[in-house]
Amino acid sequence: MDMAYGLAALLGIAPAMILMYVVLKKYTYPAVERPFFSDPSFFGLFVVGMISGTILFAVYANLSINIFVKSISFAILECMILLVVLNLKRFHRKSDTVFYGYGLGLGFGATMSMGMIYFLMVNIISGDQLGALDYLILITMGISKTLILSSIGLTIGEGVAKLRLMEFTAQAIFVNMVYQLVMVPWFMYPGEWAGYLALVLGLVIAIAYFYKTAFVDLPNVIRMVLRQEGKKRNDVPK
Repeated sequence: MDMAYGLAALLGIAPAMILMYVVLKKYTYPAVERPFFSDPSFFGLFVVGMISGTILFAVYANLSINIFVKSISFAILECMILLVVLNLKRFHRKSDTVFYGYGLGLGFGATMSMGMIYFLMVNIISGDQLGALDYLILITMGISKTLILSSIGLTIGEGVAKLRLMEFTAQAIFVNMVYQLVMVPWFMYPGEWAGYLALVLGLVIAIAYFYKTAFVDLPNVIRMVLRQEGKKRNDVPK
C-alpha cells in the first residue's frame, strides 16, 4: 500500500471514530437503558457518508476553477448532498434523525479529510520527509474538516427532524461557506504565515461550531423533537 495513502486513511478516519465515541457515549448503552438511535441505521449512514465524501473529493480534486468559486460551490454542494441523503420521510419528525445526520456528516468528513490529506502529501508536503510541523498540519486538517462536516450533519439532521429544512440547511451552508473561505489562504499560500493563520482560524471555527451543536444544543434538540413526537424521556443527558 502507498504509505502516503495509508497515513491519509489513518489521519482522516481516526478523528471521526474518536468524535463518534465522545458524542454518542452518553446516548447509548450502557449510559442509557434504551439507546436514542439505532446502531445499524447510524453506521449505515456513516458508510453512505464515506462513499459520498469519496466521490465528492474526486470531483473536487479534478476540477480546475477559481479557488473562491470552488470553495463557495463545494460549501453549498456538501450541505445539499447531506440534505438529499437524509431527507427521507421515515426521518421526518424523529428525534433519532439528529444522530443519523451526525453519522452521515462524520462519514462524509472522514473521507473528505482523507482525500485532502493525501492531496497535501502528494502535491504540497513531501511524504518521504515529514517533520513534526508537517504532521501537525495534516492532523489539524483532518480534525478541522471532520469537525465542520459532522457539525453540519447535526444541523441538517435537526432541520429534517423538525421539518424546517430550508432554515437549518441555510444555516449549515452559511457556516460551511465561512469555514471554506477562511481556509482559502492555506491553499493559496501553504508554508507562509497567511496560510498557517487560515489553518488555525479554520480549526477555531470548526471547534466552536462543533461544541455548540454537539454539546450545547444537542440535548435540547432531542428534548424538543421528543415533545414534538408526543414522547417523554427523563434520561436525556444534560
